[in-house]
Amino acid sequence: MALLTSAFDTTEDWAKQRGLALQAVSQTGSTNDDAKAAAMKEDEEFVLYLASHQTAGRGRGTNNWFDTGAGESLLTTWSLHTGQSPQAITGPRVGLALFRAAVGTWPSQAWSLKAPNDLLLNGSKVAGLLVESVSGGAKFRVLVGLGLNVLNHPRKFSEATHLSEALSAAPEVGEWFQFLDEARAQFLEAAQDCQKATLSAAVCAELAQALNANPSRPFQVSSVSPQGDLVHAGGIVRWTDL
Repeated sequence: MALLTSAFDTTEDWAKQRGLALQAVSQTGSTNDDAKAAAMKEDEEFVLYLASHQTAGRGRGTNNWFDTGAGESLLTTWSLHTGQSPQAITGPRVGLALFRAAVGTWPSQAWSLKAPNDLLLNGSKVAGLLVESVSGGAKFRVLVGLGLNVLNHPRKFSEATHLSEALSAAPEVGEWFQFLDEARAQFLEAAQDCQKATLSAAVCAELAQALNANPSRPFQVSSVSPQGDLVHAGGIVRWTDL
């Protein structure tokens, strides 16, 4: 099987082969900003915004997302239609969607979640999420910004890693297609669930397990509430406060 040589090129090929709505550019400031600017003009259920390099990639709050500038990372925003306004559970529900996609593709790897928006691999950050929503009249969209270190990662971040490092080789193209298929299906399901006020019991249990798999967790999560709060021996922490 052929090995991945460019996360950007292969993801672009995947979207075209699947016949998906795609906005792909070699460079942009932020794919989330691009998706937000066009959100109310989009009629498709799903649109993928893809870049080879971001000059102003955004993380949660005032954080930034950096890449190596060579198409070695997955730099995307998954713009998803929802019929109603997304609720407060959107963040944890989308986090679980990403976790499920990663585990479903590479089940032998040590995946975990770090609330509120990091996917960890072997205890190190491999991906980050920036989840935003946009509305206008009766139109609602959830924007899932996903940056994932695939073939490399900026070396100034000692707590970071990349997928190829854990796999001891670049992922196979077929594996990468599988991950993207899994991610799209999971994000679409999450977009429907995020219109509900609470998480299901099954989702709460999965989230607690994914959070507790983090070897550097600050506390053991005894449960995740239907509202997405983390319950532990010292009290309750809101997902949005982390």
